[in-house]
Amino acid sequence: MATIRFDTTVVAEMMEDAIEFCGKKTGMTDSAQIIEALHRGDCSICEYLHYGLAKGVAEYLGSVDDTVKAIYSYEPEYATSADEPLPSLTPRINLIAWVSRKSAALSSVVAAMNSALTMEYKGLACPKANASCSELDVKVADDSEVQRRIGYGALIGSFHVRPIEIWQR
Repeated sequence: MATIRFDTTVVAEMMEDAIEFCGKKTGMTDSAQIIEALHRGDCSICEYLHYGLAKGVAEYLGSVDDTVKAIYSYEPEYATSADEPLPSLTPRINLIAWVSRKSAALSSVVAAMNSALTMEYKGLACPKANASCSELDVKVADDSEVQRRIGYGALIGSFHVRPIEIWQR
């Protein structure tokens, strides 16, 4: 994959699309209503927003990196063993990218998106928000890990903790 320049306006557009997604799911027709609900701390609106953003992130990553085969959303609390305590501040947008091969360029794009998302969230912060609410966490599993069912590659085919496929090439 060639070097990718990240344009932060992409995240602003993702946020607008995610707010529109919230409106469709909740019946709110005005984005101001949605933003007001977020400021009040309406967790259901926040969940829709996170899912809408996850879809936007997945589509973007798939469009800029041809090694990405599919992207899945998952809940970390269901993907850990009982003797592995979950950190109290787990990221709200948790994705697994299935790639043909891992690259530093993809990790760099994810880091840039994470920074841009944090900036976008500042205007939407609800009273219940913490640092992890705007956090993007993308785990990468290559073909070998998926085939051998190790690491995050094991989750992709898991019968017990199947993540939700949100984008596929």
